[in-house]
Amino acid sequence: MRIGFFGEVMREHRADGRGYGFGGDTLNTALYLHRLSTQHGLNIEVQYFTLLGQDVASEQLAATLDTEGLVLRAPRHPLKTLGQYWIDIDASGERSFRYQRDDSAVRQYFSPEQTSLQQTPLEQALADGSLDALYLSGISFAILTEPDRQRLYQAAADFVGRGGRLIYDNNFRPLLWQAEAAARWQQKLLPLCQLALLTDSDERLIWQLPDAAPAALVDAALHAGARTVLLKCGAAPCWVGTAALRLQVEAQQVRQLVDSSGAGDAFAAGFLARFLTAPDALVAADLVAADLVAADLVAAAQAGHQLAAAVVQQHGAIIPRELMPQISLQGA
Repeated sequence: MRIGFFGEVMREHRADGRGYGFGGDTLNTALYLHRLSTQHGLNIEVQYFTLLGQDVASEQLAATLDTEGLVLRAPRHPLKTLGQYWIDIDASGERSFRYQRDDSAVRQYFSPEQTSLQQTPLEQALADGSLDALYLSGISFAILTEPDRQRLYQAAADFVGRGGRLIYDNNFRPLLWQAEAAARWQQKLLPLCQLALLTDSDERLIWQLPDAAPAALVDAALHAGARTVLLKCGAAPCWVGTAALRLQVEAQQVRQLVDSSGAGDAFAAGFLARFLTAPDALVAADLVAADLVAADLVAAAQAGHQLAAAVVQQHGAIIPRELMPQISLQGA
């Protein structure tokens, strides 16, 4: 299984003031999935696609990911840089962010001035069969201009048409784009999705449905065309849905919530580590026994909860490798 991630990476300033790291929603998930693949000997190869600058932070990021062993497919922009964000946490450990990302290089990823190539490395990989799955998020689209969003969408649609698998996380940032735009593009993407990874609070903002129940959000995404839907609900049970199944999986309780940055991204990685290696969960639910599909999906959600629980007990979106938990990918 070869999976590619596309998105924005930024320098992260931790809430505890003890240095900085790097983060970004799709990078967080990609790196955690790579670590889990290495830990558990999974047949998952992770590649990360972005655009870096020539600045010191870009060099440090490339060196960091090289040390991790994550395959980085990132040309360089001669003038742009990495963006930055600062994490603030309240008394309960819930995070909020402040950004400095106007000169973020990846915003120019599809710009003709960026490269003389007719295709970007991501488009090439999607077209030449180098990838089996593609992971995008709402932020992957929000950072782009409208024409560039259409270009990314078309590359994803063509990839799915050739048998590729699209995984989409709805990660919504109101500072990047309006809810109406996010809803319009999500509506186009859901019919392409093998898996839609949604967050309940983001869904309510995107669709402007503040009182929508989790079950209704899952049903709406399935009705729009997603084959499998995972709805993350923070510390509450998550929901998993297919055409034939609706499941709830209890979250793993934590002793103390230190910093919720990266929790949803870590959950996605844990879920994918099981989902991408469980063939029963990757085919239409009506083609296999429902109890086999349910077992795979419950085990995937439990793995997601385990990793997220470890991450929220540390500062920063990406915890050190030595603090990675030994999660179970077999289920209860």
